[in-house]
Amino acid sequence: MNWNIFSPVKSVPRRGKPKDRFDEHIQVIETFAPREHLSEREVFYYNYKMMASAGKSLLALLETLSQKKRLGTNPGEHARALFIHLKDFYDPKQTLSLAEALGDRNLMRRFRDLFTLFYGRKKISREEIEEWLKPL
Repeated sequence: MNWNIFSPVKSVPRRGKPKDRFDEHIQVIETFAPREHLSEREVFYYNYKMMASAGKSLLALLETLSQKKRLGTNPGEHARALFIHLKDFYDPKQTLSLAEALGDRNLMRRFRDLFTLFYGRKKISREEIEEWLKPL
């Protein structure tokens, strides 16, 4: 019997051709995002593409997340764009002003979680986030 000890126990499902613009961005994200957070990305972000109210804001968020090169070249600008799109996604009725959103603990926690789930960055200091979001 020929056993390969390096083969994964669970195979990663391959996505077919992109069906829509959401799938295009999801495929790009899945080329660099950490595999261990795939289930969280699917539950907290990818499944919302079915909801009409979250469509535009989710598409803008996924498009920004798929631009990983911007994180390396200009992290402050990329982080500001991510924060604005994340605010639009979690606040579709625009009830929070930008100043209120910057003070919202739950939104800041989700912002920090974005970097863990999509980019694998677990340790982001509060000072680093404040520096990125200072121009807002």
